Amino acid sequence: MKTMLTLTLLCLIGVTNAQTNNSESLDSTKQMNLLDEQTKIFGQVFELGGMGADNPFGGATNYLQLLDQIEMDPEMKKELRDQYNLYDMSLDPKKKDSLGIAFSQKLQEAMEKSQNDIEN
Repeated sequence: MKTMLTLTLLCLIGVTNAQTNNSESLDSTKQMNLLDEQTKIFGQVFELGGMGADNPFGGATNYLQLLDQIEMDPEMKKELRDQYNLYDMSLDPKKKDSLGIAFSQKLQEAMEKSQNDIEN
């Protein structure tokens, strides 16, 4: 299941990257990180809803802070952090070369893991 989620996210990042390469080749500014923005907005929504200390976003101002606060399997946390870093790298036109290398590496790892899951 985690492997399928990883493959899906990697494919979405790849498609998004391919689309932005064509339309924004002249723009050298980093795009807004939607995961960070969603974390801020959801934190504010829960705060306005009166959650106070029970706010699941508990004052997190970005996605990585939210990941640090959440209790979950360390392996899953690492996977989500890696996915975030890939996504964040895709937003910076200056890091497109690094993104291609990291994307290829993550795709290879996901394919190997998927193959191992099938064999077991």
